[in-house]
Amino acid sequence: MNSRHLEDEYDREEAEAIAAALDLTHDELNEIEYVIHEIANDDGLVYGYGVEVKEGAPQHVLDKLARLPRRGNLVLIHLHGYAYDADQEQMEIEMARTTVYKVKLYNVATDEVVISRRMATNEGAIKMGGWTVEGTGVVVDLADLEPGEEWTARDFVPAGYEGAHD
Repeated sequence: MNSRHLEDEYDREEAEAIAAALDLTHDELNEIEYVIHEIANDDGLVYGYGVEVKEGAPQHVLDKLARLPRRGNLVLIHLHGYAYDADQEQMEIEMARTTVYKVKLYNVATDEVVISRRMATNEGAIKMGGWTVEGTGVVVDLADLEPGEEWTARDFVPAGYEGAHD
């Protein structure tokens, strides 16, 4: 078997695993364009995978995918063949959360420091050009962050968050 045949075999097995994880047939998987994303913590430890389905997917496939767990715009998948590990599952649950804070930003137009309408992680505040407000941290699901970013949507109010943090 040459390297091209090995590549084809690997691609076929990978497609079968993805289709099975998405509860799709091989033909249904071929009807969509998708990208596989690793879901990792800040240290780069991969604890899951998500499938981003590109626009233009047939509605009957989207309907099947709607039943599956999501994190933002990603459909979460688990690859079969790995032993169940309760400790690993607990670690994944804990890693699926992060702490966000109110963020102070300098507004050049008004020469004032303002509070952002978004909440962000420490890293997100730095990316935004601001800094976090001490004492305003709240733990949220990673799904509450904007896809691919370190901050929430504008005017986000976490569940159970009280104005006492102002």
